[in-house]
Amino acid sequence: MALSQPTASGASHTQTNVSSQSTEPTHPPLPPPQLFDILPALHEILARIDHRSTDPITGSPSLTESLSSGSIGAAYNNLQPLDPKDLPTAILPLKTMMRKGLREVEKLPDMERSVQEQEEEIRELEEKIRKQGLTMRGLGERAREMQGRMGG
Repeated sequence: MALSQPTASGASHTQTNVSSQSTEPTHPPLPPPQLFDILPALHEILARIDHRSTDPITGSPSLTESLSSGSIGAAYNNLQPLDPKDLPTAILPLKTMMRKGLREVEKLPDMERSVQEQEEEIRELEEKIRKQGLTMRGLGERAREMQGRMGG
C-alpha cells in the first residue's frame, strides 16, 4: 500500500491500494533441464558400439581400443558391447527423449517468432523504458518543486 505525502495543512491523507496481481501474462513452466540432457545417453550408446579390435585396413588398434585404455574410455569399460545391427533398437529411448524435448520447446511462448521480430520488440521495449525514465525524472523534479513551494 502506498501513502501520499500530506498536504500543507496535514489534514488529509490519501491511501492508494496497489494490486498484488501482476499485469504480465503468465507463461507455462519451463520443461525440466534433464529432458534436454541427451549427450550422456548418446555418448554411452556410441561407447557401447562393438568395433573390431583392429582396423581392417591398417591392422592397427582401433580408436575405441586406444580410448578405452585412457581416462575417457575407462568409464565405459563395464558396459556390454553393442552390435552395430542392434543400434536402431538401442537408440529408440534416445529418439523418444529428443521428440519429447522438441514438443516441449514448441509449447514455449513465441517459438514461432523470428529473431528479427524479437529484436524489434526489444528495441520497442527499450524505447518505452527510456520514455518512462524521462517521465519519472520529470515527476521527481515537479515533486521537488512542490516540496520547495510548501516549505518542505
